[in-house]
Amino acid sequence: MRSCFIASAFLLLLAFPGWPAITQAPRPALPAAGKTVAQTLAQMGIAATFYKGLKAARLDSLLNGSSKNQYTVFVPSNEAFKRLAEHGLGLASTTGRGLDQHQQELLLRFHVIPGRYPTEALKSGQALRSLNPAFAVKVSAQGPRVFVSGTNTAPVELLNAYILCSNGVIHLIDDVLLPFARQVAPPRPAAPRPAGQ
Repeated sequence: MRSCFIASAFLLLLAFPGWPAITQAPRPALPAAGKTVAQTLAQMGIAATFYKGLKAARLDSLLNGSSKNQYTVFVPSNEAFKRLAEHGLGLASTTGRGLDQHQQELLLRFHVIPGRYPTEALKSGQALRSLNPAFAVKVSAQGPRVFVSGTNTAPVELLNAYILCSNGVIHLIDDVLLPFARQVAPPRPAAPRPAGQ
């Protein structure tokens, strides 16, 4: 397997979860031998919520495979999921309420793109098909700055370091990409009571 490259900035991610984006083009990183996408995510404290959701949806094994199958993952920070939960759309596996199991898996799959896309391979106007082929992540750019967007999210800038792993690429983002409307599903109506009660 090809070596997994972890940015020197990756160490900053672990220490400073609020690490902001900058206006320079994202760059790859320093080596940290042969880890898969899943193994790398498991070590990223800033991505703990995303990784926990992956495990609950049993998607972590997909990202722990051989280098024959490459995946690009746009990984929202813990803070991004916290803001989503405030709108009633938290991951049920981490908050105990919010999205149901199907919605959660749909959301997580939307962040995983088959293929290897480091930042230099992302071009404005691209539509990258996710693990749910009906949904695509859209790419846009402003000079060296690269953005991705979901069906119902404004463009989100890629943070300034990406991580090349043996079986794919990790891009850190500070918002959750949504393939469905940003609203809480209406509550189910109560079952009618029998007459006389």
